[in-house]
Amino acid sequence: MELYTRVTQNAYVYLFNVDAQGHVSLLASNGLQAGGTFEKANTTQVFPKKGKASTFLLTLPGGSNQVLALASLLPLNLEHLTERTAAQGEMTPVDVAGQVGLAQALSLVVKPLKPQSWTTNTTGYTITRSPSDGLPIVDVKALESQVSFKRNATLSEVYVAYADRLRAKGYLVIDARYGEREARGIFVRKGAQLRQVTLEVTQRAATFFVKLTRQK
Repeated sequence: MELYTRVTQNAYVYLFNVDAQGHVSLLASNGLQAGGTFEKANTTQVFPKKGKASTFLLTLPGGSNQVLALASLLPLNLEHLTERTAAQGEMTPVDVAGQVGLAQALSLVVKPLKPQSWTTNTTGYTITRSPSDGLPIVDVKALESQVSFKRNATLSEVYVAYADRLRAKGYLVIDARYGEREARGIFVRKGAQLRQVTLEVTQRAATFFVKLTRQK
């Protein structure tokens, strides 16, 4: 999946994703530290960048998602909205919940600006996945837990199944790496004693190796 943005004036563009569980993320390749993606008038930008391997969809739960694009003539300071974590991937968690929370937070960000100097637009998409019943359990409370099994599935299907289990326990992904035979994600849970876990899934032919490591 690709997201395209186009502006009629030179502007700084920020993309936010609200997933089916209400978690909000800033698409980090927009360059948060650089003050957003600067786009020239009447040009088109795409996320993820062309030719770049992306783990964007692997980091999200199934269901309906909303994308909000904010364009401003001036760069915006969003650092107070973003969570500081040990790792950052394509998506930077934002410390608000749902579309209403995001709208309220951004209204404060743009309040000092003239109304004609910024604008927003939204779109939506749905993520659907195949059932993943019968996969072995890995213990999220252990310092390290691993299983291996044979299954007629793709690497992404197995990785997403275990990532969804972590999300169901309140964990949010902060980084993901995806290769031809190996996928790796880092997850955190806010306000919990178990702060960070790493999920690694490796495929060798029809055999999968799944390891979950908890940060000490």
